[in-house]
Amino acid sequence: DLQPVSPFSSGEGWPYAPQGWPNPGDIWGWKVGRRTNIAGYFHDRFLFLPKSLQESGKTAKLQSKPAVMRYLKSSFPNMKIEEFFALFSWKVPSIDQTPAKAVQSLPITPAVKSLVTGEDATEKNDHQKKLKRKTQSSSQPTRKSSRLFLIRSHLTPDQDANEVIDLSHLNEEARIDATKNIDDNLDSEKGSDMHAAEETVIENFDEYLDTLEDILVMPDIVITPSDHVTPANSRGDEMMECWKKKLSSLLDEDFLSLVSCNDAIEAATLASQIRKDPNLSIDQLAKLKLVEQIPLFSEAFLEAKENIEEADRFLAELEVKKLKAPVIKNEYNKLKDQIAHREAEMERNTLAIQEIDDQIRQLESKRNEISRVFETVQKSKVELTSRLTNVANSIPTLVNEIQRGLSQKSNWELKKANSVKRVAEIQEKFITLRGYHFN
Repeated sequence: DLQPVSPFSSGEGWPYAPQGWPNPGDIWGWKVGRRTNIAGYFHDRFLFLPKSLQESGKTAKLQSKPAVMRYLKSSFPNMKIEEFFALFSWKVPSIDQTPAKAVQSLPITPAVKSLVTGEDATEKNDHQKKLKRKTQSSSQPTRKSSRLFLIRSHLTPDQDANEVIDLSHLNEEARIDATKNIDDNLDSEKGSDMHAAEETVIENFDEYLDTLEDILVMPDIVITPSDHVTPANSRGDEMMECWKKKLSSLLDEDFLSLVSCNDAIEAATLASQIRKDPNLSIDQLAKLKLVEQIPLFSEAFLEAKENIEEADRFLAELEVKKLKAPVIKNEYNKLKDQIAHREAEMERNTLAIQEIDDQIRQLESKRNEISRVFETVQKSKVELTSRLTNVANSIPTLVNEIQRGLSQKSNWELKKANSVKRVAEIQEKFITLRGYHFN
């Protein structure tokens, strides 16, 4: 059931605005004004485009049903008008005058042959004009009372108020045309009846002007004399067709969109209503029963879908890793070769360093040896220097000694000669003893 709202209310999404159309996740906005019709639904009705359809410099507000239809024809020429309006409820019940209250306020009158006499119509019009002057506002039940009077006069005694309220299922924007068609179909009746009907239309001329734009774009509703009010069965068929179209539009979506956009409950509700149709086949009943089970499996479906996506992500990551493995292997081998090259270079450098260290040790050893030789030579030099000093110091002494010896040379030569002579004399004396043996 539709939840009644107060005047000037607004909101987003279903049931008073499309949801999930034309793109998944799109949410339309809605708003109502102050005026209501005789059936208890708001006359002032607005739709707001979802963000995906809003364009800079253009209004996002559609202020009437004809404006919505013009927008659809210009922006979505392939979208059928009735399919669009089947996505949501254009009619918004008022909390101040709900359809049930409107029914209770309507008296039930017996059937009459003619619409109304000229006198009664004139009196009623005068009374309505006085009431307008008193209230200073044209309330919706008063403005529409003439039209309701025309319809009530054709009700049979066995028709109850519930059938009257079902008039709201007629296209609200075409009710003036419906009244006109009633007058045309009753053209063969008395002239006074026709005159009264014309006065009723003129009395509601201000409402006629308000709905003139709707009349020009909406098709006329043809009502025959034998069917001025839509019968209950026909109205039920219309609602049933509306439900079927709406359910079909929901089922046109893929199953994921259906359960993701919270349309599953709406589809199940529509299926429950459609199952009341006695003309359904066994296959259709089975399909509707299946639709009713969609909410029960939505959570499991979404969970399974999430598991599938998670598994897909895992498998995709696994494939990426499998493709990455050869790359990593090649990179590993390349790095390994580079490390081997670096190790070989390091080994060469180590050998060079060792050679240098060996050379350094050899040079140090040679240096030490040279240092020792240097010290030895230095000591030898010191000794030689000392000896040189001694020799140098002995030279004068020697010279002095030589000089003294030279001075004594002649004496020594003489002494030598005398000694030689003496030795010879002594040897000669004892020469006979040389080789002598005693036996």
